[in-house]
Amino acid sequence: MMGMDAASLLIAVASMLLPIAEILIPVLMLAAARPKREGFRRRAVLILAAVALITLVTTPCAYFFILSADDPAAMNRVYSLLSSIVILVCLPVVVMTLFDASIWQALFCASAGYTIQNLASGSTEAAFLLLHQLFGIDAHFSLETGPFLAHPFATFAATLIPLLLVYSVAFAFFVGPVRRNGLSDMEDRGMVLVLALVALVVISFDVLIKSLDGTAGFVTLLALRAVHGTVCGFVLFVQFEMLSRRSLEVELAENQRITAERERQYELSRANIEAIIVKCHDIRHQIHAAAAGGQTMDPGFLKDMEREVAIYDSQVKTGNEALDTVLTEKGLICEREGITLTTIADGNALSSLKPSEVYSFFGNALDNAIEAVREIADPDLRTISLTVRRIGDLASIHIENYFTGTRSLVDGMPETTKEDTENHGFGTRSMQGIVSRHGGTLTYGSRGQAFIVDAMIPAADDAEARAGSQSDRLPAAGACAAHPSDEDVSATDPKGKARYAPSLLSSFL
Repeated sequence: MMGMDAASLLIAVASMLLPIAEILIPVLMLAAARPKREGFRRRAVLILAAVALITLVTTPCAYFFILSADDPAAMNRVYSLLSSIVILVCLPVVVMTLFDASIWQALFCASAGYTIQNLASGSTEAAFLLLHQLFGIDAHFSLETGPFLAHPFATFAATLIPLLLVYSVAFAFFVGPVRRNGLSDMEDRGMVLVLALVALVVISFDVLIKSLDGTAGFVTLLALRAVHGTVCGFVLFVQFEMLSRRSLEVELAENQRITAERERQYELSRANIEAIIVKCHDIRHQIHAAAAGGQTMDPGFLKDMEREVAIYDSQVKTGNEALDTVLTEKGLICEREGITLTTIADGNALSSLKPSEVYSFFGNALDNAIEAVREIADPDLRTISLTVRRIGDLASIHIENYFTGTRSLVDGMPETTKEDTENHGFGTRSMQGIVSRHGGTLTYGSRGQAFIVDAMIPAADDAEARAGSQSDRLPAAGACAAHPSDEDVSATDPKGKARYAPSLLSSFL
C-alpha cells in the first residue's frame, strides 16, 4: 500500500513538473546562444528550485480551487490561459538571470521557446486523439480523477514521442541556426508584438481547442490541431525571418561603414601622398640651396617632414583588409592625439570572421582603448598594444592599454564609465556576441594600471582561410597608390610597429 502511495505521489509530482520542464527546455536551448552569467550553476539551481517549489505549491491549490467552482471546466480554461500568460511573462526574467541577454533577446527566447512547446503540446494532444479513435485508449489526464493513469505506457509514449520529435526538428531547423547567429543582433522592439501574438493567438487557440474536447468530433478536433500546428509554425517562421532580417540589416550597415571608411582611408592616403610630394619638392630645393650656399636645412621643416612621413607610415597591411581599414583609421587618430599604437597582427588568423565582424570587434576594442588612454597625461603611458596571431587552431587577440582611476567588471564585462549607462556599453556586448557566435572566449582583466582584453576564436582551416581570403576580401580603395607592389611592404619590426619600405620617398630623392 505504501508502495502504491509512493508511486502515486511520484506520478502526481511528475505530472505537475513535466509541463514546466517542457516549456523551459526549448527556451533555455535558445538562450544558450548567449554567454552564461557569472555563477551560472548556482543561479540555475536556485531558479529551478524556485520554479519547482512554486509549481508544487500553486498547482494543487489551483486544482482544488477549480474543482470547487460551479463550472470546473470553465474555471480550468480561465486558469490555463492566465497561468500560461504569467509563465510567458516570467520566462524573460529567467533567461536574463541565467544568461547575458537584453530584454529583447530574452523576449525572443521566451516567445519562440513557448511556441515550440505549444507545438509539441498540440502534437501530444493529437496523439491522444488518435489513440482514442483508433485503439479506444483514453490516455488523458482527468481533472476529476487526478493524475492516476489507466494506460501508463500509452500515455508515456503519446507524450514522449511527439515531444522528442517536435523538439528535434525545431532544434535542427530553428534553434540551431538561431544559436549560430548568437542573437547578438536581436535588439528589435517588434518582439513585444511577437510576444502578444504568441499570448493571444497560440495560447488562446490551444486553450480553445482543449475546451472543445468531449463536445466536438474527432475530425473537427484533429483539423483544429492541424491549424494550431500551422499557426505555431508560422509564428516561428516570422520570428526567424525577423532575426534574419535584423542580422542582414546590421551586416549591411557595417559593410557600408567599412566601405565609407575605405573611401576615407583612400582620401587620407591621397592627401598624405600629395603632402609628401610637396615636401619632397621643397626639400629638393632646400638641398640644392644648401649645397650651393653652404646653408643648413631648417629644423622646423625637417620636423614637419618627419610628421608627414609618420602619418603616411601608419597605413597598415596585415593580410586582412577589414583589419587594415580599422587599424589605419585608429592609427591616424592615435597619431593626432599623441598615442602610440603598436601592432603585431597576422590578419590571416581572422579568416573565420566576416569583414563586418572584424571591423566591429577591433573598432569597438580600439575605441575603448583610445578613450581610456586619452585621459592619461604621462606620454610614456599613452600607449596601446595589439597582437593578433594564430596558435594552433585558434586565433589569439590581445589588446592592452593603460588607464586612470579604477575599472570594475560586472559579470565579467567592463562596466561603462559613462553616466548614461542605458545608452552605452553596447560595444563590449557586440564584441562578446561576435566571439560567442564563433564558439570563442572573451575575457577582460587588469594588471596594475594596464587594462587587458584577451579573445580566443576558432580559426578556419587552411583551405577555408584561402577561400575566405578570396571571397570575403573587400575591394581595395587606392591601396595600390600607396604601395605599388607587394615587394614594397616589409615585415613587422621588433618593436611591433608595422613598417614599410620607403619606396615612394626614394623615388623623389
